[in-house]
Amino acid sequence: MKNLITGIHGFSGSHMADLLLEQNEEVFGLARSAADNGNVQHLQDRIQVLTCDIGSRQELKKVLETVRPQRIYHLAAVSFVPDAEKEGAAVFDTNFIGTLNLLQTVKELKLNCRILFIGSSEAYGAVTEDESPVKEARALQPVSLYGVSKAAADLLAHSYFARDGMDVIRVRPYNHIGPRQSSRFVCSSFARQIAAIEKGAEPVMKTGNLETYRDFMDVRDTVRAYHAVMKKAKAGEVFNVCAGNTVSIQSILETLLKMTDVSIRIEHESKLFRKEKPLRIFGDNSLLTRRTGWRPQITLKQTLGDLLNYWRENL
Repeated sequence: MKNLITGIHGFSGSHMADLLLEQNEEVFGLARSAADNGNVQHLQDRIQVLTCDIGSRQELKKVLETVRPQRIYHLAAVSFVPDAEKEGAAVFDTNFIGTLNLLQTVKELKLNCRILFIGSSEAYGAVTEDESPVKEARALQPVSLYGVSKAAADLLAHSYFARDGMDVIRVRPYNHIGPRQSSRFVCSSFARQIAAIEKGAEPVMKTGNLETYRDFMDVRDTVRAYHAVMKKAKAGEVFNVCAGNTVSIQSILETLLKMTDVSIRIEHESKLFRKEKPLRIFGDNSLLTRRTGWRPQITLKQTLGDLLNYWRENL
């Protein structure tokens, strides 16, 4: 099977490549530049990465004509919510226009391939606790600019299935964590700070709101779900990809602190607090498990241990 992963240099993209290679599948990647390829350095002799600005339909056409993939995992995106709030135009250029360019180019080239659009649970918007677990049939009512960009691209992807009969499937992942994740994200930030303190940094942990609860899952379970969907789902379907439960940021921190022998002082920083009121929001993964047989396999403790060891080795 010949696969193309957009955003292959990213956190999820690199793990997607790992999994496909484990399945003895052929992997091509699309990246904005040849730089920032640390996440796939260990795969350099097993994958082929082509540089391409997803905002350019001409560049995309050259890549797709060259590779002619059978499956496309569309992971290229601006994914850090605070960045999206600051750079609205940029997030739409990548998340919406990039998706439009990809779908339209596949259509124009008449490629016989299956496309997985990677959306986000942020597209659901302001869900209340009594509305959890969130099902796929819930209306998309995004609030954040990132969520709006992903909801718009989600609807766009569905339109290419409904209007043109293209083989497009959509997924809406919740929070996924693990090795290689940027330290801008909370779990990776905690792990990186602990690793730095172990190497001699000031023994102070900077945190935001620890009372928040989120639906966390290992990125390796997440990409397994993507692969299962590509193999077993029907065109036009949409799936939540999530653990189906919540865990507090406080318990994440406590678990990580138990994995180190150093003494660490906790300090709360107001700039790390998000404006939203902390809620216990989680997704319903029953459709995904029913249609594909997929289930999460990696415990949260193992994920956090692997994440901490990643930073111990890479600081």
